[in-house]
Amino acid sequence: MTPTKKRYGRYLLFLDILGFSELVETMGAKEIYQIINKALVAFKRWEDLNQQFSTIYFSDTFLFYQRSKGYDTKAFLEVYAIGGMLLSALLAQGIPTRGAISFGEFEVKDDQSGRLQLYFGRALIDAYKAEQRENWIGITILESAWSLYEQENPGLIAAFERERVWKKRCDGVLLLNPFIKLCGWYKYDMIGEVSKPYLNWDAPEFPNDILGFKYLRDMAAGYANNGDFSGKVATKYHCTIAFLKDILGPEIFEWGIKISEEVV
Repeated sequence: MTPTKKRYGRYLLFLDILGFSELVETMGAKEIYQIINKALVAFKRWEDLNQQFSTIYFSDTFLFYQRSKGYDTKAFLEVYAIGGMLLSALLAQGIPTRGAISFGEFEVKDDQSGRLQLYFGRALIDAYKAEQRENWIGITILESAWSLYEQENPGLIAAFERERVWKKRCDGVLLLNPFIKLCGWYKYDMIGEVSKPYLNWDAPEFPNDILGFKYLRDMAAGYANNGDFSGKVATKYHCTIAFLKDILGPEIFEWGIKISEEVV
């Protein structure tokens, strides 16, 4: 990456609501409005807590972008961590999304009249194309987003992979684990240091992980019970469950099943 891109680039999280056109066709405007508002609450929470990112929403797409230009180590750590928690929060509400994190040029400006906001740039195009290539429910981290961090911190991308933060694919893309709280609290629950009920512990992030995990499993199980293992939508859920089994490992995955069944 050139010094210019490093200096003027921004981190961008691109998230799409999956199946949005079907929702619009089958639900009323009031119901769609409520779904969008639920999603925006999660973004607003992290805007207020973080102060370094802003949200743009249009149709079925959310853009969560770095306000200031220029590569920053902290911004990378924040965008992937917040991205995972946003995905978890949306899944907890039954809102399936898929997205990508990129780094590069992204402009947000008012038009000449000051009436409209314009946003465009390579980071947006890269994230959009990356999201469209996937067939699961999750977030990918492009090499443009993590390579600068790796240059400054050699070996940490691999170290985070060993800690189940993400899984590096053969094409250099990182597959983000959205349930990092589920991983983090597992060993503490095993030694009795997590108080029940689980939905009150480390709220709202840990409860979101439990409910999001349950949502994905329930959806995949529903398709499987109907004998649908290869349909366009069913495949997304089956692929996601396969990924979660891999990145969480058998012990945490089974524990996730156990506690998600207990909260209902």
